[in-house]
Amino acid sequence: MITVKELSEKLLCEKSVALFCHARPDGDTIGSACALKLALESKGIKARVYCSDDVPKKFAFLEETHSVLKDHAGDFSEYSALVAIDNAEISRIGNFADAFSRHKNTYSIDHHISNTRYAKINYIAERSSNAENVFALISAMNVNITPDIANLLATGVMTDTGGFRHKNVTAETFFDAGKLVEFGADMNTIYYNAFTRQSKERAELFGKTMSKIRYFEGGRVAVATVRLRDFAETKALQEETEGFIDFVMGIAGVRVGACVMETDPDKYKISLRSDGADVNAVAATFGGGGHKLASGCRIVGEYEEVVDKLVFAIGRYLD
Repeated sequence: MITVKELSEKLLCEKSVALFCHARPDGDTIGSACALKLALESKGIKARVYCSDDVPKKFAFLEETHSVLKDHAGDFSEYSALVAIDNAEISRIGNFADAFSRHKNTYSIDHHISNTRYAKINYIAERSSNAENVFALISAMNVNITPDIANLLATGVMTDTGGFRHKNVTAETFFDAGKLVEFGADMNTIYYNAFTRQSKERAELFGKTMSKIRYFEGGRVAVATVRLRDFAETKALQEETEGFIDFVMGIAGVRVGACVMETDPDKYKISLRSDGADVNAVAATFGGGGHKLASGCRIVGEYEEVVDKLVFAIGRYLD
């Protein structure tokens, strides 16, 4: 695999770069992509960030997120390089996946063990967040890290670690977070916007969802479900379910938590968390992936059938 130094040297030779977040963006993909955009621009390289879905409103406090583009006419041939940020597989790029696959010069910067190495150049390092990979890259590029860049990277680190609560946190995570604070990251503001602040609609949806948690395998597996009718009744947005799975994992005795969200009729997005069982293997059963303790997939079918399949797959890896 290419080293971070080699990656920095290659990117610094590019004239223009399009950066791609994954569909249904989170703080890590948005923060990492926008931080790298600012870093490249500081070196005189034209850079733009694209995402096939809207940036969640809770990240609006980060000014650079307002520059993320949702549409593009053409094949991106005007860019010398296309870079996927935090995308484990090419389909995660969403509407831009086809154009990415056809471009002659593509990069992938990611931290998922399930990454399929779909780009021409792949830098995959399993850290607690992809923002840490981008931080290492920007440092290797000798970029002057401004408070704006620091806040973007710190948002990625904080959101992908659940506010430093997940088991993926390492000493290196805290070291990087500390350095970002030195560069001007405001951890208090980031935590408030990412985890504490919420709309009344989300609060209502949260209460409705958690009151209907289902337990399996003697209470070791917990499933929280959000149906389309729940969104309609509360007026909450699908993006506002982020963080629901963390509550599920806080329930005593639960070893694997699942959040089953209906995105379209009979189509479900599954978020999985674990305190030890390999949920990456569970997600792979359905064509998904991620990390051993945090992963996701999509399942099509009637709701009860989907839950039965999911619980059966989880049960195979519980012990």
